[in-house]
Amino acid sequence: MRIDVPTTPTPLPPSVSPQGAPLVSPHGIQQGRDNTGGGRELVPLNRPPPALVGGTEIARSDEVTETTRPASVRRESGGDTDTHNASPREMVEFSLDLYVSGVISYDDYAVLAFQPELHPDYNKTIGALTGEPAQPDRKRDHVALWDEQLQFELRHGSGDAAAVRQAERIRDVLKQIANPTEIEA
Repeated sequence: MRIDVPTTPTPLPPSVSPQGAPLVSPHGIQQGRDNTGGGRELVPLNRPPPALVGGTEIARSDEVTETTRPASVRRESGGDTDTHNASPREMVEFSLDLYVSGVISYDDYAVLAFQPELHPDYNKTIGALTGEPAQPDRKRDHVALWDEQLQFELRHGSGDAAAVRQAERIRDVLKQIANPTEIEA
């Protein structure tokens, strides 16, 4: 084989698919007849519709902008979570509301919903090292906690810019929820 002559790769043969037309999920994902969507048959057909809260489109995932209204998400979901005074249990539920509403990404949700004090072995592991038992119902200032996390990442991070951006995003969302911008017309 000569390396100075460009060659075009030969196309792969089409996969053998089951009889009948492919199924389409409510999210616009084409699946095989067995509904597993496995292998090469999983093909996104279109982007999901925009998230709406109170008739207003909100940003998805990492796209937190000035027009994002987390306070309205809080009012629409029926909760009244104060991010400056919430327990770890409340933050787990509230982070799910934020993710389902499209305000935060799944990665941000996974980090925000992870509350070590809810783990059954906390007192045997972290609690044994710190000397403090788990208090999953004690209220805390989560905005301040994420600000501390951001400062820690900036000081001691291993150059992982993604961790810094994630901590900053989560802190900014929690801060915006705590101090919503109310504009009256």
